[in-house]
Amino acid sequence: MTNPMPSALFETMVSNISTGLYVVQDEKAIYLNDHFGRYFGYDSVASLIGRNLFEEVYPDRSTADFFRGIHKQMLERSSAEVSWAQLSTRCDGTPFWLEVEARLIEVEGRPAIMGTFKDQTECQLIAEAMHVSQGTLREVLDAMEDRVYVVDEDYRIVYANRKMQQGVLADIDNEPCYRVCRGLEEVCDDCTKDLVFSSDQPIYKEIFNLVTKKWFSVIEMAIRMPGHGRPTKLAVARDITSRKEDEERIRRLSHRLMNAQEDERKRLSREIHDDLGQRLNAMKISVGTLAEDLEGQTPELRQRVRALNAVLQDTIESARQISAGLRPPVLERLGLVQTIRDHCEKLAVSSGLKIHFKAPGMRDFKLDNASEIKLFRVVQEALHNVVKHAEASAVSIHLVASYPSIRLKIEDDGVGFDYHGRQFDCDPSEHLGLVGMKERVDILGGRLDIRSVAGEGTRIVVEVPCPNDYAQVGNE
Repeated sequence: MTNPMPSALFETMVSNISTGLYVVQDEKAIYLNDHFGRYFGYDSVASLIGRNLFEEVYPDRSTADFFRGIHKQMLERSSAEVSWAQLSTRCDGTPFWLEVEARLIEVEGRPAIMGTFKDQTECQLIAEAMHVSQGTLREVLDAMEDRVYVVDEDYRIVYANRKMQQGVLADIDNEPCYRVCRGLEEVCDDCTKDLVFSSDQPIYKEIFNLVTKKWFSVIEMAIRMPGHGRPTKLAVARDITSRKEDEERIRRLSHRLMNAQEDERKRLSREIHDDLGQRLNAMKISVGTLAEDLEGQTPELRQRVRALNAVLQDTIESARQISAGLRPPVLERLGLVQTIRDHCEKLAVSSGLKIHFKAPGMRDFKLDNASEIKLFRVVQEALHNVVKHAEASAVSIHLVASYPSIRLKIEDDGVGFDYHGRQFDCDPSEHLGLVGMKERVDILGGRLDIRSVAGEGTRIVVEVPCPNDYAQVGNE
C-alpha cells in the first residue's frame, strides 16, 4: 500500500502552484491556497476557511449567483469537469477576467468540487478564452474599442469584432487582410505573420495607415481558432493617432526650445566676449597704467596694484572660457572638425584622457552652423560623460562623411553601464545628457544608437543625412 503524502509536503506543493485553488463542499470553502487570496486581494485565506464560498468569500456580488449556479449544476448532473470564463472583481472592486476549471471530487466520501482559476485579463485572455466560451467572448470583444481580428495563413480574416468591421477598406469576407486593413494591393512590407506563427511570444509593433492617416499600436500572437484547423494569428490594434500627434507636438516644441537655447547661448557668448571682455581689457590697461604711475610709491601699494592686475587677468580668462563654453568661437571661423579637435586637445590636457580623433572625408564640405553646433554638442556631452562616469583611459572619435550620411562614432574603454539597448523612456532627470543628445540628432533627421555593457565600455553611433549639395561635391 502506498504511503500517504505528509500533510506538510502536500501544503508546500499546493501553496506553490501558480494558479488559484479552492475546494468547496456544501457551499463552504474547505480549502483555499495562497494564490486564491492574492488573486482576489485577501491578505490571508486562513480566516476564510469554513465560510460560504459564494456569499462570504467570492467578492463579486454581481456574478456570485452565476458562479454558484455552475457548481450546483455540476453536483446535480454529476458533471466530472467544467470550464468557463467570466468577468469578476477583486475585493477593492477592480474588474478582471477569470478563467475557471472545476472538477467533481469526493472528500470523506461525500461530493465536493475542486476548482482552479487564472487571471486572464491580459491579451492572452483573448486567445485562451476562445476555447472556453465563444458566446461570452464575442460579447466582450464587440464591446471593446480596440480592433480585434483573426487572420489565417492565407491572409484571410476569419473573425473581426464590431470595431474592426466598422473600419475596413475592402470586403472583409472575400479580400485579404492587407486590402481590408490598409487598402494595399500586396502583402504589407512589415507583415509579421511568419514570425508570429514561429514564436510563442506576442509581437508588438506600431504601424501607420497611409490611407486613413492613422497610427495603430498592434499586438499579434498565434492562437488556435475553434473550428478552424489551420494556423491563425490574433491581432489587437489600438488607435494611437492622438498620442502620436501629441508626441509630435511635444517633439516640435522641444526642437524649438533647443534651437532657442542655442541662439541665446550664441547671444550671451558674444556679449561676454565683445562687451564684458572689452570692459575687462580696458580695466586691465588702466590698472597697468596706474601701476606705472605708482613706481615711486611704497612697495605695499605697488604689490596691491599688481595683485589687482592679476585678478583682472584671471577674470578675463574666465570670461573667455565662459564665452567659449557657451559658443566655441572657432566653430564659425574654422568649422566643426577643428572645433572638435581643439576641444579634444584641451580635454586631454585637463583630464589625462588619451583622445584619438579622425575626420576622413569631412574636408570636401562645410555644414551649416546649426548642424555643426548640434553635432559638436553631441561630442561635448559624450566626452563629458566619459570624464564624469566612465573611468576610461582612452577615447576614439571618428567623424566620417560618406554620402548619403555623416557618421559619428565615439568609443571609450571605460566601465560602461547596464544599458541593454533601452530607449529613452526612462526618467529624463536621470539621463538628461542622453536625452539632449537624442533631441539634437532628431532635429538633424538622424538616428542615435548607444551600446554599452557593464565592464566593456560604451559606443555611441550617430548618423545624420549629408547636406543636399554634398552629392554634387562628391561627384565632381
